[in-house]
Amino acid sequence: MSDHAPALPYSVELQRKAIHLGALVLPASMLALPTPTARAVLTGLAVGAVALDVARQRVPAAHDLLVGRAFGWMMRPEELPPLGSPLVFNGGVWMFLAAAACVWLFPPAVGAAALAMLMVGDGAAALVGRRFGRTKWPGSLKSVEGSAAYVATAFGIGAAVAAWPGTALSLTACAVGAGVGAAVEALPIPINDNFRVPLLSGLAMLAVL
Repeated sequence: MSDHAPALPYSVELQRKAIHLGALVLPASMLALPTPTARAVLTGLAVGAVALDVARQRVPAAHDLLVGRAFGWMMRPEELPPLGSPLVFNGGVWMFLAAAACVWLFPPAVGAAALAMLMVGDGAAALVGRRFGRTKWPGSLKSVEGSAAYVATAFGIGAAVAAWPGTALSLTACAVGAGVGAAVEALPIPINDNFRVPLLSGLAMLAVL
């Protein structure tokens, strides 16, 4: 979630985060498919996601379908620029781009863990932070409580990836990835967190392996 994004109704936020969990099929594909196949599939999905988002912002019929009928109700105001305005990718597109980057940059276990940590940890951070967050990080709208939820859930999903047969991912690497991911998620960096978090988390895990 953007550091300065207007808050959606909590029920809508729940549904957005449920889609994050459904997208766990993306990191799972890095583990289940041969790496060349996973690269082809995830790169193709990223290209398709970018094409659809460009069409949404440039083609009236696509805008009416994707915004007016399908996904507009769950998109943040900053993800809904007027037709013809400078392009603004939505969070889902950034996630597909992150998946493609992870499958090319990292070994399968590291890429899968980094992406899965984002999907689970970001959802937990947003929901816990909105409901229970009381202590804000300096210079950020993110809460300490949300970050703690990120670390706990991200480490849990990382440990699940580490238990996948044939992986060489250590629990130490999972802990480092979860901690770095939580820190990067909380920082007010002007790059979408769906993209920056898994890349920096993956680099941190790779550094300790």
